[in-house]
Amino acid sequence: MEFASTHVYNYDNSDEECVSDEELEHGMTLSDDEDSSDEDLGPAYDNLRGASSAVEVTDADVVEKDADPVYDNAEEARYTEIPGSSSLVSTKKRRHDELPPPPPPAPRLTLAAMPLGEATAHVSANKKGKERSSMKKVSHWRSAPPLGGSSHAEGTHAEGKKWRRADTNVVSIRFNTLTSPSNMHTGDPVYCRSCQAALSHLGKITTQGGDQVWLCEFCGENNMVDLMPEEIPQKDDVTFMLQPAPTTTASGNSGTDKSLVIFVVDISGSMCVTTEVPGKVKLRGTERLHRLNRSFNELHEDQHLPRERRNVTFISRLQGVQAAVDYQLSEMEREFSSRRVALVAFNNEVEVIGDGTDVPLTIAGDKLKDKDVLKKAGSELSLPKSVKETRKALSEKLFELEEGGSTALGPALLVAVSMASQCVGSKVIICTDGAANVGVGRLDLVGDELRQESELFYSEVGQMAADKGVSVSVISIKGTDCKMVELGKVADTTGGQVNIVDPLKLTQEFGNILSEAIIATNVTATFLLHKGLYIRHESSQDSKATRNIGNVTGESEITFEYGVRKQPKKHQPPKEDVIPEEQESLRSRGSLAEAGPSTASGSNATKTAPDIDKLTELPFQLQITYTDLEGAQAMRVLTQAKPITKDRDVAEKNMNVNVLGAHTAKQSALLALEGEYGAARMNVHMNQRLVSRHSKSHVASRPAYKKFFSSIKPLETRIHQQVRSERDTRGTTYSDEEDADAEEDDNIRNEDRLLLKTASEGDVAGGSAPPQFKKKQKGILAALKKRSRRAECSDDMAKDIYEAVRAPSKGFKD
Repeated sequence: MEFASTHVYNYDNSDEECVSDEELEHGMTLSDDEDSSDEDLGPAYDNLRGASSAVEVTDADVVEKDADPVYDNAEEARYTEIPGSSSLVSTKKRRHDELPPPPPPAPRLTLAAMPLGEATAHVSANKKGKERSSMKKVSHWRSAPPLGGSSHAEGTHAEGKKWRRADTNVVSIRFNTLTSPSNMHTGDPVYCRSCQAALSHLGKITTQGGDQVWLCEFCGENNMVDLMPEEIPQKDDVTFMLQPAPTTTASGNSGTDKSLVIFVVDISGSMCVTTEVPGKVKLRGTERLHRLNRSFNELHEDQHLPRERRNVTFISRLQGVQAAVDYQLSEMEREFSSRRVALVAFNNEVEVIGDGTDVPLTIAGDKLKDKDVLKKAGSELSLPKSVKETRKALSEKLFELEEGGSTALGPALLVAVSMASQCVGSKVIICTDGAANVGVGRLDLVGDELRQESELFYSEVGQMAADKGVSVSVISIKGTDCKMVELGKVADTTGGQVNIVDPLKLTQEFGNILSEAIIATNVTATFLLHKGLYIRHESSQDSKATRNIGNVTGESEITFEYGVRKQPKKHQPPKEDVIPEEQESLRSRGSLAEAGPSTASGSNATKTAPDIDKLTELPFQLQITYTDLEGAQAMRVLTQAKPITKDRDVAEKNMNVNVLGAHTAKQSALLALEGEYGAARMNVHMNQRLVSRHSKSHVASRPAYKKFFSSIKPLETRIHQQVRSERDTRGTTYSDEEDADAEEDDNIRNEDRLLLKTASEGDVAGGSAPPQFKKKQKGILAALKKRSRRAECSDDMAKDIYEAVRAPSKGFKD
């Protein structure tokens, strides 16, 4: 366990901070004193600006932000009026011999109304020019104190969104240590009968009437125990062997790597699209094409068009995949000769080539729509021989593949996962350039019920793979649309990777995936807190949370955020822990700035919240149950105690920016996947402020803050762009602010619209909607928002989100 601070921040009531609408429109920014050197922000920020900037703004171009632009066409928006002049300056770079056509008169362009790329480019250009002082400065959040803190200074934000001020109560867990168990104990752990905490080195055992009694340090429960001194853990990190390994089935610590890798290759018609490469490149497998060309050009006449480049080679997507897979075959033959490799190809059919030594199995027609048939076909396939035995045959089959047909990606995935399930620790690598449109898992369907059926299919396949210890990674070709938001769900569930790459860089991407080996399967992490604390962003605000992780690699990492339970006011009876549904939803997103529920819930429920003010430190425990690749089942228990402080400055002084950065990326990405774009962005802004405060008082942490900014900025920008796109296309966004207009939304199903209408009309007597209808309405709106945003999520955005979910804390080190 790695903590975001050396201290637990014990607040009485959470502070609020305000983010103005103007700041949200501008996106994640640095203040003037922070923005001293763009070069220090790293390549991610540079790439973001370069990719999103659609125009070049010169030093002479000045845009005033107070005007409200109205443009009739895109051409009109390319011109900007210079303050103090009646002339218009083109925001598009002109050639020296080219004069622009006379533009129609246009209002001044606001910076807030610009596309994000143009606004970023404009700000960058104006920093270098002399006109910067003529722009009205956007008030920065650093000028405003937190709400509930000191009084507001002049010029602070009067309007905007209020949000809970971020703090350092965050814990990160990395799983790389599972490869080396420490302080082994035989037998099962001793659990508290109330909260299920395991007895650790922090436990205090006393003798009462001849009996051993353990007073649980987490919930205060007395537990009768009968232990020998050597059975009591003495270290903060211990491992309990629950069940020894029966046999070595894959690549265990002492066994040879006999894991299975299955390449699932798209050979649909679109895989023939080519990329131009300078020079004459000779690729294996092109002899057939050359023979075909010669048959159409027997006289060998020049076939080039006038001025056509001749010293180039056009490489198809499939050729890029073939070259990359063949290279990995040679590498595995050299480095991991006992590893087993299989090949599955798909277009409008699924062809299981296996290791290339047997007759391929072809699945077509109605069988592609039957999940049971596909599972049976995959599970009955024989496992491949070692790559050292099949390398030549498999390579020959690989280069015989030809493009043509549709995309039966769903059936191919299910067959591959079923085959890989025979071997724990297997990897399935999908390479595709289009959305599934044949058989189960079709992603080209119209209608909520059909889309939900396909979404459920990928969820089920992902869970099936995770349960069997199979990792699924998805690679799509740059410039295509594969509905990565759905395919990425399978990769995220199984511990795989998601990426969009140039077809000429597939070799490197395959290598990255294969180098990240699974180290444990069936991983479950249970995080326990003192009953005076609760875990944020969980379905129940308990002092205990369990997450089913599935497969983990050495890079896998998860984070938890915790809060302090609210103390009941003096002379008032304690309230039962009843949290309204609406407040629970908001609180899980971090938007309620209160101390949290006043009582514990679940297994360690109490009548009143414990007063942790009387304590000097609090315990934390992590229980990880897992199965290693040799089949052994174990539980690792890590227990630590951390000092408490009521001083926010003390907690922030000892901040770990790496942990906060990873948590910010993961939590914001998870909120984005749920369609909560506003909450995702607010989470980013609040944590940026937290890290910025630390960097101002600790100069040594300045590079870490810049790393935080450059790492988080692309995700926040991507979400920001999507929100703007919604506003441009719909006139509004899928947010809770538009509840009143929801009944008129064309995306709502008829039965949902009727329910919304009933809820909004209310009952006749009271004039207000019954509570059950209001709750149902909020659920409908939340589901609508999630469905709509998932349907509109681009592959590039999905890739950024899933990468953020996997973000490791070490990636935030400067």
